Amino acid sequence: MQFISYKAGMLAVIALLFLSPNPKRERDMLFAKDELKNRAELSLPLTDKKLVIAHCMTNIIRYKGHPFEDSCNPDYYSPTGNISSPLGGLTQVKIMSDSFLSGKTLEEAVEFEMRSAIQSGIDGFQFYYTLNNDSWDDIIKAYLRVATKKNIDFKFTFCISHPSVSTEAIRIASFAGRMNSILDEAGRDNPHWLRTPDGRLILYMWYGEQLADIPAGNTEGNDQYFVAKAYEKLEKAVTEKFACVYSINEQISKEKLNQVLDYFPAVWIWTLPYSNNYIGEMVAQQCKKRDRIFTGSTFPGFYTSKLLKKNSWDMYHQAKDAVQAGIKNTERKYIVTGLSWNFRKLLEFAMQQDAPIINIITWNDYPEGHHLAWEVNHNDGFSVLLNYYKSKWQKKPFIFNDKDVAIAFYKKYHHSIIPSPYNFKLVDIEKPGIALSVEDSLEVITILNEKADLVVGNKSVQVLPGLQCTRFTAIAGEVIILLKRKGQIVSETICPEWITDKPYRTDRLTYSYSNQFLQMYRESFGKDYPVLKSTEYNTRSNDNHVTLYQEKK
Repeated sequence: MQFISYKAGMLAVIALLFLSPNPKRERDMLFAKDELKNRAELSLPLTDKKLVIAHCMTNIIRYKGHPFEDSCNPDYYSPTGNISSPLGGLTQVKIMSDSFLSGKTLEEAVEFEMRSAIQSGIDGFQFYYTLNNDSWDDIIKAYLRVATKKNIDFKFTFCISHPSVSTEAIRIASFAGRMNSILDEAGRDNPHWLRTPDGRLILYMWYGEQLADIPAGNTEGNDQYFVAKAYEKLEKAVTEKFACVYSINEQISKEKLNQVLDYFPAVWIWTLPYSNNYIGEMVAQQCKKRDRIFTGSTFPGFYTSKLLKKNSWDMYHQAKDAVQAGIKNTERKYIVTGLSWNFRKLLEFAMQQDAPIINIITWNDYPEGHHLAWEVNHNDGFSVLLNYYKSKWQKKPFIFNDKDVAIAFYKKYHHSIIPSPYNFKLVDIEKPGIALSVEDSLEVITILNEKADLVVGNKSVQVLPGLQCTRFTAIAGEVIILLKRKGQIVSETICPEWITDKPYRTDRLTYSYSNQFLQMYRESFGKDYPVLKSTEYNTRSNDNHVTLYQEKK
């Protein structure tokens, strides 16, 4: 009996030791069975052709009964006549499709978005996908339904984004249930899914590592194992295999990057601007060394139209709350991108690395000012540039191959001027790769088949065939760009928006406009829809601070 009691007691102690929470032992046991690290599939190709994939803010879409959120609602663009007047207007983006889509169905709206994106040079969307926004799934389903019905050549996938609430098990269950519903309705064999040649669903991550619960006391730098394990659980719950594209949102160290590459096949970089010490150099080099995939990224700019609480990323979602907080208690974030310089340099870098995917940040995040979709400040300039670079990258004809292209990029006022009366605190984030003073220039990008004289004001410069960037001093007043050959004008670009020396509100969005604007606009909106243009500082406009006029073709 004593022996039995002793044996039973020992067994109890052993059971207690192994069943009691012990993070170190749990971690060691898990790593002893690590079958996820450096598995063969991590070195397989991501695509069999080069693609441009844009990050799409799923819910930022206009259709009947579904207005844009306050931080980009055109109702709050004007400095007068709305509840945000005490701020001089909450938003500084005016989305062209707002009135065009206000009476359209969801299906009509997603068709417009896809066709406009294709016109801009985009091949697919990775949807911003967060917890507790189940209603967004209907929008994603509509995209897939319409793409299939209308035979629109466009790809889709999810971008698992900052899922930090609750527990890992609950997060996985929530995502899996919703993703299964979308995959089943659209059809898992639907050709519009963005898949690898071997059939894995390419799944983007944006702070997606937050899906995992990292055991307490894990101090050995092996967090990525637990992240990979969480995505393996999500794979099983969704009955899919994933090729996860891990997001780099910071100046990552080589050590941490290699820990990521131990478990994930591909990476993409968020809004880290190009510079002489661009983090992409090290990332691309390590990906090549580790036989992983570097996907390129670019963005047209970064200036938050949304108002944020000071020293935070906590935004005021409702216009009334932003008004109540007031100018003194809010701020806007900003990255110096040198007009089109950053956009072009990042595209060139991706091409130099022969990246299989170039990510556009973003298609429609108007509140952060890095949108490519139709809006009265960015207009068509960045889309024309993307089409040009894409044609070189894919070795295909440029859409304006037979035309002289001229694109203007500029800010509405010099950075040293203090707007009055609506001057917001502006917080520069990230270390810029170009001097702030460059943004005080008028940048003209020409894409020509033969040389010409580029004339701005009383300055004339000869420009050569191909793409060339020429900078002029930005002077307050009207912006007119001429291309001449043998003394004859072959192209005239009159920009609707002027440069001012008396801005009434803080606004660091880059304005762009090309001589191909009308053709691009008509192809998106049709022949009968009024042409919308910003004339905020255009003194020839009869309207005071009303930034749009309508002009029938």
